[in-house]
Amino acid sequence: DIEKILTLDYNQKLTSIINEQYYIPNNLERYLAYSNKTDNIQDIISIVNVGADSEWYTNTKETNLDDGIKMLVNKFHYLKEDYLPDDIVSISNWYAYEGHSTKKEVYDKYVAMWNAANKEGLVLLVNSSYRTLEDQQEEYATYGDDYASRPGFSEHQTGLALDIVTYDIQGNDFEDTEEFKWLQENAHKYGFILRYPKDKEYITGYSYESWHYRYIGKDLATKVKESGLTYDEYYAYYCEYKKAC
Repeated sequence: DIEKILTLDYNQKLTSIINEQYYIPNNLERYLAYSNKTDNIQDIISIVNVGADSEWYTNTKETNLDDGIKMLVNKFHYLKEDYLPDDIVSISNWYAYEGHSTKKEVYDKYVAMWNAANKEGLVLLVNSSYRTLEDQQEEYATYGDDYASRPGFSEHQTGLALDIVTYDIQGNDFEDTEEFKWLQENAHKYGFILRYPKDKEYITGYSYESWHYRYIGKDLATKVKESGLTYDEYYAYYCEYKKAC
């Protein structure tokens, strides 16, 4: 690393970049290139680590299916066209609007979470869940890049993502409900994380979605929540670089 650094042109941000917590040595030249666009060292590290120093949907690579429930699907990691999740089961209308399904493990944990919330007088409802490639093609044809993922790049195709709201609530109005507040305190205990947090659009590639929750398992969800990172950032540093997901 030192030998490589000595060959580089002087950059006054170099020391700060190298000392940043989530610095990845192989990304150094990209950090330095992106440093011309912002003075925020944390942003430089985060944006480069997740690949967002490139245009969305460029420099893409296939999702690592060996990661199982930890797999990353975003605008740089895609599912092959023949990908089909196993163990997809229907979600009872007791817990969701009609016509929804998800992976069996996700369903079991969601029901446990639903019951815990319900004991406190709260009601959670799924209004979007597993989508086939064909479903996502229709979604994208209707809404385009502004409001939908391109086919193959949607978490909903994994069967690991649920859009959760409550009665008579749409969109980010969900943020103002007691159900949302409860999820922020408790979702990780059941393996779920808020996937697209507020003010992280430049990292995730998606506008804030107070309703979109991703299942990654209790232990990992707890680590992600405690880190304060988006899943994209956490995965890039801990899962890909540190091999400690």
